[in-house]
Amino acid sequence: MRIAEHRRPLLQRGQCIAADYGEEWVEQVLREAAKEAGVSLPYAREVAEGIVQYLDEWCRMPTLPLEYFFARVRNLLREIGLPRVADHLHVQTPPVDIELDTLAGEEPLPLFFYTKLRERMEDLRRRGLNVYHFSGAHRCSLVLGARRRSCPTQRRALRELQQFITARAA
Repeated sequence: MRIAEHRRPLLQRGQCIAADYGEEWVEQVLREAAKEAGVSLPYAREVAEGIVQYLDEWCRMPTLPLEYFFARVRNLLREIGLPRVADHLHVQTPPVDIELDTLAGEEPLPLFFYTKLRERMEDLRRRGLNVYHFSGAHRCSLVLGARRRSCPTQRRALRELQQFITARAA
């Protein structure tokens, strides 16, 4: 018995390449399109699993342009009887992880931290990447609040961080 070799292609948009994507992201994209189309899609997970399995086991291309990937997914949706979902499927990049705690370690003063975070997000947007996943917010707020454990100062720093992210990520 031969073990399937996983060689999921990289997704490319402009000069940016995404390697860290999976079923969860594909399922989320399908659910968003279904919701926008006003269609119920109870088997979005299975469709996403099939797409990723195809990419892992059968796709011979090392890199796929993101637009081509979405065009193929649209064709698949039409073939399985979901043309309205296909019409509402938008090209989007997998989420980019921004490690807030690492950034705070590099720039522990709030003024410099927020400037660097804003610059990083603007740079990613210019490259066509505009969906983010922020990690390490709690540890980041400890650094920005100059605290070792949770306290009112740390919680205020965390609220400010969340407000900044909400305002900039929209």
